Amino acid sequence: MSLSKKNKLLFGLLIFLAVNLLIIGITLGVRMGHNGEDFSTALVFLVRVVYLDNYLRQNPLLLGSLVLVGYLVLGRGGREAILGALKTAIGVFLLGIGAATLVRLAAPVFGAIGDIKSGGVVPLDPYLGWTSAENFLQTSFGQANNFLTLASFTFIAAFIVNILMVLAKRFTNTNSIVITGHIMLQQSTVVTALLYMILFRSIPLLDDGAISAGSQVGLVLISGLFLGIYWATSSVATLKITNLVTQNAGFAVGHQQMLTLFTSYKMGRFFGNKEHSAENRKLPQSLKIFEDNIFTQTIIMLFLFAILFAIIIGYHGLENTVNDTYSGFTGKAEKIGATWNGSYSGANFVLIILGGVLQIIASLIAIMTGVRMFVTELQQSFHGISEKVIPGAVVAVDIAATYGFSINAVTYGFLGGVFGQFLAVFIAVGLAAIPGNNYSLVAIPLFITLFFNSGAMGVYANASGGWKAAFIVPAIIGFFEIIVISFGLKLVQNIADVGIPVLQNEAGVPVLQNPVTTGFLGMGDWNLFFGLSLIIGQFHYVLGWIIIFVGMIGLILLGQGVDSTKQTKKTWLQKLLKVNVDLVQKEA
Repeated sequence: MSLSKKNKLLFGLLIFLAVNLLIIGITLGVRMGHNGEDFSTALVFLVRVVYLDNYLRQNPLLLGSLVLVGYLVLGRGGREAILGALKTAIGVFLLGIGAATLVRLAAPVFGAIGDIKSGGVVPLDPYLGWTSAENFLQTSFGQANNFLTLASFTFIAAFIVNILMVLAKRFTNTNSIVITGHIMLQQSTVVTALLYMILFRSIPLLDDGAISAGSQVGLVLISGLFLGIYWATSSVATLKITNLVTQNAGFAVGHQQMLTLFTSYKMGRFFGNKEHSAENRKLPQSLKIFEDNIFTQTIIMLFLFAILFAIIIGYHGLENTVNDTYSGFTGKAEKIGATWNGSYSGANFVLIILGGVLQIIASLIAIMTGVRMFVTELQQSFHGISEKVIPGAVVAVDIAATYGFSINAVTYGFLGGVFGQFLAVFIAVGLAAIPGNNYSLVAIPLFITLFFNSGAMGVYANASGGWKAAFIVPAIIGFFEIIVISFGLKLVQNIADVGIPVLQNEAGVPVLQNPVTTGFLGMGDWNLFFGLSLIIGQFHYVLGWIIIFVGMIGLILLGQGVDSTKQTKKTWLQKLLKVNVDLVQKEA
């Protein structure tokens, strides 16, 4: 770093310190001098109102500030730092706009399905899961209590844990840093919300419905520790196998299915021969259309909502759900009509369904656009900081970076996943129809889940077992994913304790709140491994703590047992398990 950059950094930090001292001085002076409050009361106001309510609980400001500080640390200058902070804040607002539209349209439909004694339906999609968890943290604890920024603090804590584990790679055998910002934020939000349900449900809420300060701190710490260990160890598990897939490109994967990719590669050799690669086979041109994100999402969403509306109308009757002119939803579907009738106002209800689905697709595009805006800035900021702290660390990037190396395998994996997961969906529908069933629901995978989860598994299974494995492995894993998470999500929805928020619906009936009402992350690691943790943890909070700590220990042992491709000698666990490791020469 040049002297001028050091001066810029020092100047920026001095300004930051001066502004905060000014805020502290003015606040304490006014509260104590003008209002006559004692020091402790004025200090509580400073922390709770000035810093928490006006800054730390405002997600756009918090994330924008992180980028601002990160760019200043990197010596990018004030202009770039301010521009990056603005883009981040605007991107977060755009995400919120898309998420609000998505929840507004999806919630009444899934609510109506839930009322039909069917166990309910939850779509599996990382953006729907993200917005569902956000909605829980933001609105479930009463209008005056917004805990969404807890997810941002989890994000920061987890990133620090990831860096610390890489700094300690001599002991942890981890040397990859996850920098896929949108994935990190999705997981931070969902994990924060679900670990609250599993671990902190027995701690009573405050009189105003808020989470106690101690629970907030504990939740952020355990969520950050769990996620940081997961990022560090699971990403390093993908490093060697990703080099095999990408001809030694030198990066790891930081996504939603890192453990599942490792499992897929290990399973692949049992179902085929890697010499018979999917890349040596020609795919029909007609299948190429499914590589288009918007087209496939629209088709799957239309299919999903057509079924949901058919169930609602079939259960209540056309005369009780659609008005006399067939131009809108009313009666038993009045809540749906309040948000859907305006999509194609005055048109036939079939066109209204089409218009509503297209609005949902538009909201997803708005979410992804907003995410790209602030994730680009966050990634540059955090990647730059990690490079300064740990030069030479391997970065873990989006799974899409591997797709160009095995595009046919992606399609085989996608098709295998569709087969296996929808076979499981049909079984889940049958289970949900059992009278008195209150232990499972119907989890339905959407495009992103199928393409970036099953497609990714196809790439890694192909690397060890060829085209047969690229189809079979995603089908097998996908099948068990749906079965496990269909039980896991319903059991989480059933959790009732003194720490679980309750809100009254429009009929005045108290309803338990949960973070998976309108969606879940829906990819391999979260459906299968985390899903099993949810099933065990929902029985009792003590079991929840046990399974989370066992999971963290298991992840640390995984990091010890895999080839990180950067080792000069084997770890004790590699020696014990006789793991083959490509050792590198120690630098002189």
